[in-house]
Amino acid sequence: MTPEFPVRKRALVTGGAGQDGWYLIELLLSQNYEVFAHSRRAADPALHEGRVSWRIGDLTDDRFLNKLLSDVRPDEIYNLAAVSRPALSWDIPIETTILNGIVPLRICEFIRRELPAARLFQASSSEIYGDSTDDSQGELTRANPRSPYGISKAYAHQTIAAYRQQYGLHLCCGILFNHESPRRPLSFVSQKIAHAAAAASLGLITTRELDERGRPVLADGKLYLGDISVRRDFGFAGDVVEAMHLILRNEVPSDFVVGTGQAHSIAEFCEVAFGIVGLDWNDFVAADPLLLRKVDSHFTQADSSKLRDELGWRPRINFPTLVDMMVRERIRFLTPSTASVS
Repeated sequence: MTPEFPVRKRALVTGGAGQDGWYLIELLLSQNYEVFAHSRRAADPALHEGRVSWRIGDLTDDRFLNKLLSDVRPDEIYNLAAVSRPALSWDIPIETTILNGIVPLRICEFIRRELPAARLFQASSSEIYGDSTDDSQGELTRANPRSPYGISKAYAHQTIAAYRQQYGLHLCCGILFNHESPRRPLSFVSQKIAHAAAAASLGLITTRELDERGRPVLADGKLYLGDISVRRDFGFAGDVVEAMHLILRNEVPSDFVVGTGQAHSIAEFCEVAFGIVGLDWNDFVAADPLLLRKVDSHFTQADSSKLRDELGWRPRINFPTLVDMMVRERIRFLTPSTASVS
């Protein structure tokens, strides 16, 4: 008698070359998934050591998206692809709206027509709440997005709920609060701070590495930031992707807030990061009025009680440990070459 082996689940991760994609793909591979990953541009061939089948293309091209879904025919879809920074979304609002809002709608339509048994996880965002005045934000907190990024994410979020109710499909959202890791790009404030602290600890005055404006992250001994009083719920990306998988694998499709339940200011992030290397952050951080956002969410703190109570999720990495991980990885990155630009 031929032994029966469990059929490997087939997962598609869009935006797979980003921070979340890296951690999620590692998780899926550890659980014996057959993983297909999408990236807009060619991915590093060393990523995941050839264990992933990559598909390169533009999801806003409907023909490419339909071919991708038709060819892969996944059991599970994790839609992480997005214009991922609210500030950038003001520069490219139309592209942001199509990628963040319309592409999830097209995926829902494909599932409805062609793959009704497939499950979809949509990466929603705490930016859908805008500048909330609530003590914390949960699944029932009123959406009030204030940027093209937040508006497009809110559109996708509500689309998922509507399609789930109308057609009975297994569609779900994770409302993701800030989540960081050593794999964060330097265009994000958390990684800028970690990088600057690491560089300063090595005696660098000006870094070769540039921020999103094309300027050195550390310039003449200073890290320039906007409003450092802004408070965010900072979690670890590895913990967040575990929540994604739990949410999608839950037998009852639903939406869940994903966050630590603790808020820390940008100033606190600086204090911890520079403190790790024995430096006073006040000596290195300076304000740049040009970095102040006219429209911003000044306070986010997740109420993830539904996720904790129903699915048993708990974050494993706390805030000081997260910052320590990021700073020490930047030190490792910078150590081979400690020459500064003058």
